[in-house]
Amino acid sequence: MQFAYTAKSNTGDVLSGTMDADGIEQVRRLLRDQDLFPMLVTKHTFTRDLFSRQRHRPRSRVKPRELLSLTTQLAIMTRSGIDLAGALRTLTNQCKTKVLQGTLLEIHNDVTGGKAVSEAMRKQTHIFGDAYVASVAAGEASGQLPEVLNRLAQLQRTDIRNRAALKTLLAYPVLLATISSLVIVGLVCFVLPQFAQIFLQFDVELPKMTQILLAISNEFRTRTWLWVPLIVGAITLLFLSRRTVAGKRFWDRFLLQTTVVRDVTRSVLIGRTFRLLGLMIQSGVPLLEGLRLTRASIRNSLYRDLFANLEQDILNGRGLATSMLHAGFIPPAATEMILTAEKTGTLGMVTELMGDYYEEEGEAKLKELATIIEPLIIVAMGIVVAAVVMSVMLPMFEIASFAK
Repeated sequence: MQFAYTAKSNTGDVLSGTMDADGIEQVRRLLRDQDLFPMLVTKHTFTRDLFSRQRHRPRSRVKPRELLSLTTQLAIMTRSGIDLAGALRTLTNQCKTKVLQGTLLEIHNDVTGGKAVSEAMRKQTHIFGDAYVASVAAGEASGQLPEVLNRLAQLQRTDIRNRAALKTLLAYPVLLATISSLVIVGLVCFVLPQFAQIFLQFDVELPKMTQILLAISNEFRTRTWLWVPLIVGAITLLFLSRRTVAGKRFWDRFLLQTTVVRDVTRSVLIGRTFRLLGLMIQSGVPLLEGLRLTRASIRNSLYRDLFANLEQDILNGRGLATSMLHAGFIPPAATEMILTAEKTGTLGMVTELMGDYYEEEGEAKLKELATIIEPLIIVAMGIVVAAVVMSVMLPMFEIASFAK
């Protein structure tokens, strides 16, 4: 059997290569015999397949809730003593989604053909994700597959709950802002011009506020052909900017550094990444492999840079705390806990607990932010509407006094 290894020499050089051996422990022993310190040893096909397939697979079309249901049922069945082939056959027959059913059928055929379930899932990383497959492989190797599947189900359940909470909390402010904006546009562009005709008939001197709003209304109505495409184009560019490297880094930095939202985004991202990393370490995935897989699952470019630095720190024999301390967006308390966990050998447990804590904290801070934003939107829109109404009513008072 062939294994891939990363080792460090006495001079500090990091070496990588492959070696034929009967097991991981034999590889470690052979490396130590060569005065090399083994840092990472994995099956050669595991690392190669896991990362080479990521770029060539289509995006998953399986809903998160369907994947959660599959993971939960598979965890229950394996814990109940049902063999994997039988569990996969049952789940394949019960599955109503064609994409997932076809995936399960391929996995079942590979397993009944003598392959390990992790090896079969490795072909389906576009459905399950690299971290999922790596955790299953580690659980298989350690004989703790039911526990690993249960942890994966908890991870997926928390992700779904957090996304649902985020949508629920943001729905009302977004809807309120949209409706209020439409009302204001209607007042300025359609209602105010009607009153302007009345003001002209009475030759009333208009207040400055009314003149400004009428000028804005006339500009927009007479050159709709210009302003509508400009507004639509600006919104489109705003969304497309996230697809460019520079634009994505700008928005990622904005979310992590802006005072209003940084407490929420930092807590949510720390919770998500730490919980995933902790799950993989607890499942038996090597630390370096866990860092790589966590980095691959993160969308925020600043966090990807952080985890790339953490990989280099591990390869160079340093701990995780140094890069976290210099990142600027990791709380000092989290860094201290990581430092303590490294010293006590409880990194997996601590990162998983920290992930749960920071995700709960992020959700609580998001609720607080939503409760602040809602009245601010109401007050801001109320001020704008009041300004429009006053622009109409002040000339009307002038007309009424003129009539007397």
